[in-house]
Amino acid sequence: MVYVMWQIRPKNEVVDVSSLYAGAPTWFSIKLHHGGKFTKLPDIKYTGGEVRYVDYVDIDEFSVHELDAIMLDLGYPDPRMIELSVESPVIYYHFRIPNGDFQFGLRALGNDQDVINLSKFIQNNKLIEVYTEHGKTNLLTYFMSPNAKGKVVIEELPENDDQGLNMRLKFM
Repeated sequence: MVYVMWQIRPKNEVVDVSSLYAGAPTWFSIKLHHGGKFTKLPDIKYTGGEVRYVDYVDIDEFSVHELDAIMLDLGYPDPRMIELSVESPVIYYHFRIPNGDFQFGLRALGNDQDVINLSKFIQNNKLIEVYTEHGKTNLLTYFMSPNAKGKVVIEELPENDDQGLNMRLKFM
């Protein structure tokens, strides 16, 4: 049995997170937007879905697996138990930099390096907004993820005419 400290806050309960985590520099709450989706550029908005709060999150223990467990507790299917298909249960997580906008303030939250990036904001911001998209994402945050650097390979294809080499990008 795995013990988790975080808990999903009951709906309509209001908590002052600054007071709750006074003296606890690694603890924070998540304002989780789930079940909706982002619109495309240039005017990005998050439409549909619901909001739930998750309290008593410790950044020292936090990982993307914790987000997966939270989504299971909210009733979403476990992606590991379902065959991948067009209607894939894959969940994309994004966090918003505190006081950032949707245009430039969204960051991927898909791996350990992304969690480290998030951790930079916890000491001064006790409420972090996380947004989910299901099946596919309309954002480019995953291509901007620190872990994505160096994962693009340029392949040279043989000449097919007088115009020289063709190239294509391959994302690993």
